[in-house]
Amino acid sequence: MTIIQLRVLMELKDLGNFTEVGERLGITQSAVSHALASFEKEIGLILFNRDRRGVVPTEAGHRILEHVREILLRVDRIQEEASSLSGLKIGKVRVGALQSAAIRMIPGIMGTMRQKFPGIEISVFEGTDQEVLEWMKSDTVDLGILTAPCASSLEVFPLISDRMFGILPENHPLGNRQSLSLDQLSLEPIIRSLGSCGTLVALGFSKAGLSPGLKTIEARNISTVSAMVRSGAGSAILPGLAVPKDHTGIRVIPIDPPILRQIVLAAPKFQSLSPAAKVFVEHTREWVGKRFEDLG
Repeated sequence: MTIIQLRVLMELKDLGNFTEVGERLGITQSAVSHALASFEKEIGLILFNRDRRGVVPTEAGHRILEHVREILLRVDRIQEEASSLSGLKIGKVRVGALQSAAIRMIPGIMGTMRQKFPGIEISVFEGTDQEVLEWMKSDTVDLGILTAPCASSLEVFPLISDRMFGILPENHPLGNRQSLSLDQLSLEPIIRSLGSCGTLVALGFSKAGLSPGLKTIEARNISTVSAMVRSGAGSAILPGLAVPKDHTGIRVIPIDPPILRQIVLAAPKFQSLSPAAKVFVEHTREWVGKRFEDLG
């Protein structure tokens, strides 16, 4: 049993193709096939079914791969710890992030990190609060950037307080106002984003004793929400992070009284993070602290 065999198994699970796995690992297709065959022979189990579509884990394969993933994580941790002790900064960090944070925060964080720590590789998984929590629970990601209420069972570092804005079509009668109330927006067709943003908006209407618009349209993707507002299909309420930088065709007006959501960086336990992940935490806190004014 070798490390390269274990990496072949995990890449086969993700890619399902011998050729692509070989390209990813820098080995030949026959070497990939041999690594799998020799591992299966060693443990006496068939881990993947082969057919015209590629390779798919068997039931036994899924169970074995859970342990393989843990082993490889430990191997990566050993390498990162060794590099840290020798003064180098290398490793891998997997981050789950809300869509709005992935769009407005992650590019800047990754860009500046690459300049300072070129040996650290960052993978980003974009999803809803619930998806990020599930990824953290299953150890798919090391860290999460999500809203505070959803991270109540985790250790957190506060990042920003993100204010909600009304997004109106360009020629809307309320488009020249300095602020908007939920009373005014309750008379509008509302295009609601799914996930925590939509939940926060619905909660705000509920606390005010109002209904969330004459008609509610739901869209998962933030860019879809903005495009629908531009088309005149309705109005929307979005957090500052999700407001498009290009205001062409829309009016962006703050909600008053303010509705805020708290964005945090979360982990099951920060002390147990890998050296590379700890570098990401410190760099993210520093980056957000310097650029807070750019995020609203």
